[in-house]
Amino acid sequence: MLRFVVSEHGQPALPSVDIDAPVIVIGSGAEANIRLPAAAAREAHVRIEGTRWSDGTTRGTIGDGVELAIGNYRVRVAPAPAGVAPSPPQRTESLARELMRSLLGDGAEPVLTIERGTNAGARRVLAPPDSTLVIGRGDDAHWVILDEDLSRRHAEIRRGWDGTWLRDLDSQNGTRVDGKRIEGEVALRDGTRIALGNVVIGFSDPAERRLATPTKPLPAPPPPPQRRSAVPFVVAASIAMLAVIALVWILAS
Repeated sequence: MLRFVVSEHGQPALPSVDIDAPVIVIGSGAEANIRLPAAAAREAHVRIEGTRWSDGTTRGTIGDGVELAIGNYRVRVAPAPAGVAPSPPQRTESLARELMRSLLGDGAEPVLTIERGTNAGARRVLAPPDSTLVIGRGDDAHWVILDEDLSRRHAEIRRGWDGTWLRDLDSQNGTRVDGKRIEGEVALRDGTRIALGNVVIGFSDPAERRLATPTKPLPAPPPPPQRRSAVPFVVAASIAMLAVIALVWILAS
């Protein structure tokens, strides 16, 4: 199993990701295990098999650790510490979204917007991981919405390094996601709608939406230049020399 730590130039490194797979791909494609923005990486930029890596033109071994430079990003790859469990898929998906947020700049954070009910149009930008937001009508809620069908602490939204999650806080009227009443913790995706009492809240994530939009991939690296053989030149030169010799002999005859 290998541990990956990704950082952008000038920015602190993101939390590590541990992956246990025979083949691991670093790239911008949807199937990449470590996904980078398409502006920096090809769909399958680096392929790792066992302890060996290749980007199509350069090869190397992981050894005790290696740092791969891919565009404006650095990917540190090393053997994972003994006894750790592989990271869940949500961790790698969240990593890709956080890298995309940095590329998009301002306005790339996930947002909650009241679409129907009290305070329609109000918005809340979720704080960076790890953070929580409690919604309810009580004064101790982080986002107070004065709807009589809401409990004082109705639901909690947690933004972590494994994604954004919603949990009902044993409210009297329950919480619904896209029309279905939830139990336990549910992952929020771009476009999800949350119903609490008479209020409907939309969840949007610009980074997730951008990752789902096909982008023009970087071109594949050019093949290494082929060394041209000197044989054709030698043959041509020999033929030319013989022709000169023959011409001189004819003129001298």
